[in-house]
Amino acid sequence: MDTSRDALLTLLQLQRVDSTIDRLQGRLAHLPEQSALDALEARAEELDSQVAERQAVFDDVSTRQRRLDFEVDTLVQKIRAESGRLYSGVVSNAKELQDISREVEALKRRKSVLEDNDLEVMEERDGVEKQLEALTTDRSSLGAEIERARVARDQAAGETGLQLDAAEAERKLWVPRVDPQLLKVYDTIRASKGGVGAAAMIDGTCQGCHMRLPAQEAERVRTAGGLVRCDECQRILVVV
Repeated sequence: MDTSRDALLTLLQLQRVDSTIDRLQGRLAHLPEQSALDALEARAEELDSQVAERQAVFDDVSTRQRRLDFEVDTLVQKIRAESGRLYSGVVSNAKELQDISREVEALKRRKSVLEDNDLEVMEERDGVEKQLEALTTDRSSLGAEIERARVARDQAAGETGLQLDAAEAERKLWVPRVDPQLLKVYDTIRASKGGVGAAAMIDGTCQGCHMRLPAQEAERVRTAGGLVRCDECQRILVVV
């Protein structure tokens, strides 16, 4: 296994590229633009639910208003017909005229009650209609905002994707330069150490775990040949 200084420095370059790839993959998986879009879409679902609920109420109120309007119209026709009989002169029997008169008055009272109910329902309908219009307007505005957020997400994903493609292409250039056995050890450590299998030692400090080595140990690492691993994190140490 080639563990010369040049080989280890090459491995460190591969680690740099791998760390870039991991970072870009992490960004793609957790794009801030995606989180913003998710929040907007969740709000849109909430608004859609509110619109559907208000629409159902509006439809119910409208049905009740149409029913009341029909009943009022029916009563108007009955009142007109009975009043016509009352004053037409066709009916001359006093008791029958009195019964017709009472019926007309009863119909008028019923009509008055229905008209009051109709007015209340109309006011209720107007209130629900205003709520529905406000929610629909909000939903329309949110729809435009979602489209802008989707464009921003796609743009961010596209840019990050291009950077990732470039990093993966660069990795293909470095891998053949690393001794296969050294690469196998590196990949094994990297898999168990959060993606970092090799770390630089700068001023006696391991850049993998950021622990400072005792002076004697740091000196040993500087002068040692072959593969050296950090006592703390077990990553491959490369003196730079």
